[in-house]
Amino acid sequence: MYKSMQLIDMLRKKYRLRSDNTVAKKLGVSRSAVSRYRNQTGSIDDRLAVEIAEMLALDPFEVLASMRCERAARNNSPTDINFWRKYTA
Repeated sequence: MYKSMQLIDMLRKKYRLRSDNTVAKKLGVSRSAVSRYRNQTGSIDDRLAVEIAEMLALDPFEVLASMRCERAARNNSPTDINFWRKYTA
């Protein structure tokens, strides 16, 4: 299962981005959005999850399911966590 901050770190490494600000520019989101992903107070939305998966050559559905699972955990929804966890590695 992927975490938002792990995906951000993978993007930084693959594209040799020096800061979260450069990650934000590459993704077309605000610097504060990247900060929320890193601090686990926000999750990458579905569209962006698929785009990141494609940038990193990952299975888009697995990344999408991981982000849905992360959101379910933040919302304290065990039913949704169990559902989405089935589709993550």
